[in-house]
Amino acid sequence: MPESNIIAVTFDDRSNAFQALSELKGAGMEGRVDVAAAAVVTRDADGRISMPDGVDNNGAMGTWGGSLVGLLIGVIGGPIGMLLGWTGGLLVGGAFDLRRVDRSAGALEQISSAIPIGGTALIAEVTEYAREVVDGEMAKLDGVVIRRPREEVLDEMEAAEEAYREAEKEARRHAREQRKAERKTDAAERTAALKEKLGAS
Repeated sequence: MPESNIIAVTFDDRSNAFQALSELKGAGMEGRVDVAAAAVVTRDADGRISMPDGVDNNGAMGTWGGSLVGLLIGVIGGPIGMLLGWTGGLLVGGAFDLRRVDRSAGALEQISSAIPIGGTALIAEVTEYAREVVDGEMAKLDGVVIRRPREEVLDEMEAAEEAYREAEKEARRHAREQRKAERKTDAAERTAALKEKLGAS
């Protein structure tokens, strides 16, 4: 039975990620896997994610707004990812082994782990008829595959977005209370200063 998955593949050699994207496109053209969207992504020293190359079969080349992959990368690399601690990539450089990533970790956390600081990964939304197709193509290029069900990723993205909105709401409430307290302090200081002046006159 076909599986709708999000895959994240990490490579020690950056050039292999671009080759992997080409191989994945080729497997898609051959009908061995359906590729809805795919992108090579990198993370710089400051945790920022960029997409130097990609394909989106749900829209024009390079158009990410309508694809789950584009939304996913936006969540991981944007303010939601920062709030939840994913923008640092969790793991640094090549000094890690994704085969040992805790499988109990959430889908978004695992996918973010595939894009460490200074690292390069392939992220794709695929329908797989046999996992061996993707695993085999990626293994040829020394890629380590993390695979999570599409629905699970969607569920976590929705939960992360909700958590972010709640955090924003709490931050605004805190800021309002702080401004209110500052105004009270300022009013008290002004009143005391005025009393002092009037008392001296």
